[in-house]
Amino acid sequence: MNSKSIFVLKLSVFTIFLARAYQHFFWDMPYRAILWYEDLMRPVLNWFQIDWEDFVSDTTTDTNIQFIIKSIGVLYFIVSILVLFYHQNSKKWHKGMIIGITVWQFFVVFLFTKESFFQLGQYFEHSLQLGLPILLLYIYSNSFSLPKALVFLKVLIGITFLCHGLYALGFYPVPGNFIDMTISILGFSEAHARTFLWIAGVIDLFILPLLFIRKITKITAIYAVFWGFLTAFARIVANFSIDFPFDTMHQYGFETIVRLCHGLGPLLIVLLLPKKNNVLEKVRQQLFL
Repeated sequence: MNSKSIFVLKLSVFTIFLARAYQHFFWDMPYRAILWYEDLMRPVLNWFQIDWEDFVSDTTTDTNIQFIIKSIGVLYFIVSILVLFYHQNSKKWHKGMIIGITVWQFFVVFLFTKESFFQLGQYFEHSLQLGLPILLLYIYSNSFSLPKALVFLKVLIGITFLCHGLYALGFYPVPGNFIDMTISILGFSEAHARTFLWIAGVIDLFILPLLFIRKITKITAIYAVFWGFLTAFARIVANFSIDFPFDTMHQYGFETIVRLCHGLGPLLIVLLLPKKNNVLEKVRQQLFL
């Protein structure tokens, strides 16, 4: 991998972890979906000789939960910085911390999925957020293979866009914020917004197979870059208030930052594809050599 592609990959992972750190610091995380789940927690508490009723009624319990959430946020922030300095000869603790947060990501996404009534599309739409840290670890491993890395990256991108498409198509209930953002940004009526999302959803379904057709891989990836960044920044654009700009950035900024990988991931494909040495390129080389 060249230096540009490594930089883009590290930037992608950095933004994912940084946004999650911010979310842990300032916004609630769905850990209570597990901690308040009586059937799961009661046996655990009984093992520590803690009564369930005392656990849920004690005000210090929530304080402790908040402390734990913010502590996890600190770890996310530390690892986001460590990502930028990760390399082939990094110390074992350096690699270990990245591995630890990468594994933890799978649990966090599981909690998001639980909040969405275990819709599988909710889990797998995070494929890029889950897989890019793994790809970063892989490129510095002794078994690294660029063709395998490209296949893995294409699958991550394709599944992410596929799951977004399932929501836009209405396979799962179309999220209200999808419709609201489309209306706010494009000025469509609700009916036209739904039609627009349906068309975008159909295109999203084809990203995965099209990325594996060599002749159109690059143009497919370029479209994914455009659409990935557009959907990421839509959170800020659709909800921006000129009267309260900092409130907008505080509330929606991390949602945009964590989704930057939806554009940066496909950009990696563009950077990693071999350049064609066509006739025009040969002429250009002759003129400038």
